[in-house]
Amino acid sequence: MQNTAEMIFTGDELLRGDIVNTNQSYLGEKLLDLGIFATHALCVADDRAAITKAIGDSLGRQPAVLILSGGLGPTEDDLTREATADAFGLGLVDHPELLEAIRTLFKDRGFVWSENNRKQATLPDGAIAIPMRGTAPGFYLEAGGTLVVALPGVPRELKEMWTGDVEPLLRERRLGTEGFAVRRVRTFGLGESRAADMLSGLEWRGAGMDIGTRASKDGLTIILRAVATPQGVLLLEQTEARIREILGGRVYGVDDDDLAAATGKLLRRAGLTVSSGESCTGGLVAKRFTDAPGSSDYFLGGVVTYSNGAKSKLLGVDEALLAAKGAVSSEVAAAMAEGARSLFGTGCAVSTTGVAGPGGGSAQKPVGLVFIGSVVAGVTVVEELHLPGTREEIRYRSAQAAIDLLRRRLLRPSQNPAARLPLSA
Repeated sequence: MQNTAEMIFTGDELLRGDIVNTNQSYLGEKLLDLGIFATHALCVADDRAAITKAIGDSLGRQPAVLILSGGLGPTEDDLTREATADAFGLGLVDHPELLEAIRTLFKDRGFVWSENNRKQATLPDGAIAIPMRGTAPGFYLEAGGTLVVALPGVPRELKEMWTGDVEPLLRERRLGTEGFAVRRVRTFGLGESRAADMLSGLEWRGAGMDIGTRASKDGLTIILRAVATPQGVLLLEQTEARIREILGGRVYGVDDDDLAAATGKLLRRAGLTVSSGESCTGGLVAKRFTDAPGSSDYFLGGVVTYSNGAKSKLLGVDEALLAAKGAVSSEVAAAMAEGARSLFGTGCAVSTTGVAGPGGGSAQKPVGLVFIGSVVAGVTVVEELHLPGTREEIRYRSAQAAIDLLRRRLLRPSQNPAARLPLSA
């Protein structure tokens, strides 16, 4: 099937939930960038017969690309080479040059050599090795029009192989590259149902353009896909422009744009600096800002004031205010933002205070209640959030929301309080 792909991930640890399969989301997005659309993704236990059947079933559907991830290590439960050979009806072949490369790598890195590592130098007969990014090479081979690519399960190694070898290979073979143009419109504070309502006037399917959505803790991504012709690209650009017009300040970027980095660009453009005063987010706001290269141009510092005493001592929050309103309140969020701005001498500041859970909530202040504050041009604005999810999710979304509040205010500095675009489902 032209422009389609399937993915098979091996490992008992994936099925037990010991680790999260981030490789699937990474590969799905990278394939889409090439105009190749994943139709199946399957996790399979470390069982030779089960993996062999999964590969055979996929080959029967004849996708353009089949990506295998995991099972390339030296242990007894690493079975991707054997299962691939079985599915193709091939034998396994030793590759002395790979064995020598693995031995050299072990020596150079001071690793202890084990005879088990010989296994990593064997490939299905006719397979072509993909250079190592760890201690195991990947490989690829073709059958019936399907290109089968086997990659490690370690995310860092998989990503390096993908960008360094697999993506160039797919482009060289013109698998999907010339078929479609893809654009991802990044938004924050907008749920899928609300987005569907607001964009209901657009044609979501057909007429040379498809529109889809993907929700994550980073926000809602609206995915546009058009045929990669001049007319198709023009339609994509017109649709993106229309989406920006409808959604306004909820859009913070496209493709790989990051919310904190986009906010940093606005700060740099305005010649402003920012600081943070955090409670429930425990430094995540500062981390998000400083994840962006060059953020020292505009982010001067932050403090985590988890206790009331720290809020009072470091940010100057009035003890009487804390006693009267409680740490989780709009008044304290405002005071924390103003205190951070004063402490670091910045033009802007943000703050977070809330109940991240799983305990500590009450009827009046339940888990998920968060107040985010911001100071811009001497004007303080606070927003109240009611966030679902785990402790980790609430903390992350709170940090993102605080940064987004600042971003929205920077977009419309002349009407700061009116810049509010409430979070919606």
